[in-house]
Amino acid sequence: MEYKVIMPYIGGVLSDNSYKFLNKSTKPIVNMWKRELARKVEALDIPKNIVQFHIKVHGKFEDERRPDIPNLFKVILDGLKKTKSYYGLGVDDKHFRAEDDGYELGFLNPVLEITIIPIFRRVSGNSN
Repeated sequence: MEYKVIMPYIGGVLSDNSYKFLNKSTKPIVNMWKRELARKVEALDIPKNIVQFHIKVHGKFEDERRPDIPNLFKVILDGLKKTKSYYGLGVDDKHFRAEDDGYELGFLNPVLEITIIPIFRRVSGNSN
């Protein structure tokens, strides 16, 4: 089963090169974006026993002044992982495999379509 979240693309501030201040703290607008992503993912009610995920990111942008999607992976995966502030997918981002799923042009309101595909479930029960 696949789960899909649509998030606004708020510009270059989401890029791996721009989301932090020089003092290494994350910009507030990026933290708000990540919390919104986590809330949307939590609302999908994805089973909690999944420990690995394939994450595909597809962009819908206005024109060729678009980001390289892999430069957005760090912020997106940080928004999906479990932190002190939010649950996201409930696991650390080291358990995610990210994929650039391409892009389309001609959209006045740019968005990122994030597809979450569970790929490994935690085994429950006793091993005896």
